[in-house]
Amino acid sequence: MIEPQQYGQQALQEYLLLDYVQRLETRKYGHRAVHIHLSRLKPFHRRDYHIRVATNTFESYVKLYVGRIFVLTNNDLIFVWKDKSIADVEPAVDTLRYLFRDDPLSQDDSEETGFCTWYNLNTEFQEFLLLCQHLDERAKKLQKSLNMRSAIQREKDNNVLNPITAENLGELEETIHTADLSEHIRQQPVCVFAHGSSKELHPVFDEFFVSITDLRNALMPNIDLASNRWLFQHMTETLDKRMLNYLCKRTFKTHASSFSINLNLGTLTSKDFDKFDETVRRNWQGNVIIELNQVDLFSNLETYLRVRDDFHERGYRILIDNLTVEALSFVDRKRLKADFIKVAWREEMTDNVIRKKYSEMDSLVKNSGRERVILCRCDSPTAIKFGQSLGITLFQGRYIDNMIARQRRAKRDAKKPVRPAPTRPTDDKPTR
Repeated sequence: MIEPQQYGQQALQEYLLLDYVQRLETRKYGHRAVHIHLSRLKPFHRRDYHIRVATNTFESYVKLYVGRIFVLTNNDLIFVWKDKSIADVEPAVDTLRYLFRDDPLSQDDSEETGFCTWYNLNTEFQEFLLLCQHLDERAKKLQKSLNMRSAIQREKDNNVLNPITAENLGELEETIHTADLSEHIRQQPVCVFAHGSSKELHPVFDEFFVSITDLRNALMPNIDLASNRWLFQHMTETLDKRMLNYLCKRTFKTHASSFSINLNLGTLTSKDFDKFDETVRRNWQGNVIIELNQVDLFSNLETYLRVRDDFHERGYRILIDNLTVEALSFVDRKRLKADFIKVAWREEMTDNVIRKKYSEMDSLVKNSGRERVILCRCDSPTAIKFGQSLGITLFQGRYIDNMIARQRRAKRDAKKPVRPAPTRPTDDKPTR
């Protein structure tokens, strides 16, 4: 058998799956498994984002049912659990069917081409073992190319940041607790063009956030803070508390009547947020908008559904952040009862989306509500023109920042008093 260190990062999952199932043979009773065929989805629904959300859907089941989740090289998922029936796990699969509801596969229940295959290991262990052996053989065939990629990566290691670990996370959190984060807090407006004009901008709300890049450069320049999603989220929960504390204790200014803050769902039920709600939000005349990362939202969907209506009643607005174009078909703003969604601009949108998927994206933006979609990360006039061609009216990004700065300078200059021109001396000789 090939040793695990000989496998690449992805192919390692096939090895671990086969090893796990082989060890399971003598204690297979009570175990069941489901093979979710995400590789059969249309390419549009097989982006990294979709796979992460699908995997996160099973995280609570892994802990609850003493299960194991394996993400295969082709992005299929295999979940193995003990003592609970197939009916107990069907809600998680139904959630995935709903998330991929626009793909024909989600409605396909056939054994050969369907969305998933169920296994009762009490009676179908040999069949499941053969499947795992087949998957392992396929991983071995991919090993050569994976090893080549690893060799190339090793050559670049000198320029690659070190991954975040539990140890340096602890050091970072201690520093965050005591450091003055005000210099790392950024403020960026979300703007609308007045009367459809391409020149005059009006801020709708200002977003307050901590610049992770600046924070890393200042505190841990050699560490990739986002290399581990769970450790990164734990760090951002600490930043949430510091941000809320900053807004409670300091006088902050916004050019708009409303402002937004990025928070984790877990922060919304914390004492720090209760203090912010009492100190800031209840005394704020405009809207306070909570920006939630879409991966965090779908990983904790039950929490979101539980707190959403209460937050609306208390006067908050909800924004789903960090969407890609592909994720637009994945997130139904109206069903989730969110007030806004943010879609990140990418330069390749012009080529890929306009030529192949423009009509589809236009329909998705229309269904979400054109006035409820924010095109963010706009760093060029091309981004603005593209968004306006889809009927999007709200924009955010460096290009918008520069336009706002020029607009404010022009207004300040217009208010300055006009000084009379100095009298120029004349060369005329006086008359006698």
